[in-house]
Amino acid sequence: MKASKVACILFFISSLNLLASQRPNVVLFLVDDMGWRDSSTYGSAFYETPSMDRLAAGGMTFTQAYAQPLCSPTRAAIMSGKYGARLHLHKAITRGSVASPSIKPNPKKPADAMIWPESRSHLPLEEHTIAEALQENGYQTWFLGKWHLGGRAYFPEKQGFDKVISAGGAGPRSYFAPYQNIPGLEDAPEGEYVCDRLTQEACDLLEGSGKDKPFFMMLAHFNVHSPYQAKQELIDKYKAKSDSSYPQHHPVMGAMVQSMDESLGTILDKLDELDLTKNTLFIFMSDNGGVNWANSAKRKGSPGFEFKMPITSNSPLRGGKASFYEGGVRVPMIIRYPGEIASGSKTDALAHAVDLYPTVLDFAKMGRRTSHAFDGKSLKPVLFGEQASVRNDLYCHFPRVKTTASEFGGSFVREGDLKLIRLWGGGPDGQHAYELYNLSEDIGETRNLASEHPAVVSRLSAKLDIWLQETGALLPARNAELMF
Repeated sequence: MKASKVACILFFISSLNLLASQRPNVVLFLVDDMGWRDSSTYGSAFYETPSMDRLAAGGMTFTQAYAQPLCSPTRAAIMSGKYGARLHLHKAITRGSVASPSIKPNPKKPADAMIWPESRSHLPLEEHTIAEALQENGYQTWFLGKWHLGGRAYFPEKQGFDKVISAGGAGPRSYFAPYQNIPGLEDAPEGEYVCDRLTQEACDLLEGSGKDKPFFMMLAHFNVHSPYQAKQELIDKYKAKSDSSYPQHHPVMGAMVQSMDESLGTILDKLDELDLTKNTLFIFMSDNGGVNWANSAKRKGSPGFEFKMPITSNSPLRGGKASFYEGGVRVPMIIRYPGEIASGSKTDALAHAVDLYPTVLDFAKMGRRTSHAFDGKSLKPVLFGEQASVRNDLYCHFPRVKTTASEFGGSFVREGDLKLIRLWGGGPDGQHAYELYNLSEDIGETRNLASEHPAVVSRLSAKLDIWLQETGALLPARNAELMF
């Protein structure tokens, strides 16, 4: 081989290595069921989250970041960059979910006025996930924790992750080992707390392979999902601190939030120790709003107390998990990239879980597949201070009967400060009902302006219809057998 040809090959290889070294590592730290106000960072006087405060001090805090009302659709949105409506995945995946959703009457509820769409049982394998995109471009891809995007045939290793530590479903039967339903952690010593185990596994990955080549690590904690279990010493700490004058005052929830925050601090410390912080894009987010109803904290064989009080409060937001009101969909989100994103910055820019995929691609200097129908928009211009916002609207399709928010499933469009909610079949004679709010003046969604601004309702309703049609959303239908 000629010397010139060898030199060209070596130059090409060195160029690829240089490009890889310039690409940032990516850590996605995903929390389960953590409400918008469930941290000192976002204004709670009860929860103690110094690690979140530390992350926020080094990056940008989003005050208007959104997820879907439930976990599986949000996780699908993160992985695909698409709204759940487009994927026909709008509920948490359960045994009742189906592979090919349709709209058909519920034989157990023949008297229902509305027929509600089924929801998909998995993230389809044909979706080109964020992990697959990064893996194909030389990234190591690691998944740890709660998956909840389908059974074994649809586990993370089928969706672009080359290292999977665990891939649990909705929530662990116990936060203390033996875990039973968290594949990959069957060898856990009895009494181990799953949040600590996932943290240690993440640190081991960073220490063992963090400097080999760029990595994407998705650490998806089970905290702070039910069952509500925590370390006894932390429960005692928050029990002593509990005061009904605080909007949040559930001792077990306080303890679970602290364990999550300690995990975050440990990961941040490990990145510092390995000199990886400067070249790591770090994203912190919750998958939906907080549980604002009462639920027993006690489970057989685990420490805890039975407090029949709301798990948390999303005040001043209305509603909570499984709701299309702000308390169900507005979530904490912090993004840090030292030297590029202004330290301690805050933004009111609208952002959504679907935006994470294109944002990561932009930071990784990667192009997008022309065939990929992204609903997300890259947040990089916001993060770099180049634009105040990259989107003026966002959407939610939640056709779920008898939600905690209402007797009717709903969909909404948010445009600027205006939010129009459609309650499917929620009006007289099965007609749709509408709620209109100005969130800049009424963050708690207490004053329905629909009757005062019919033209706005009509305009935004038409806009919602266009989006529902464009995404191919499965829509609720009136039960023809009950119509006269």
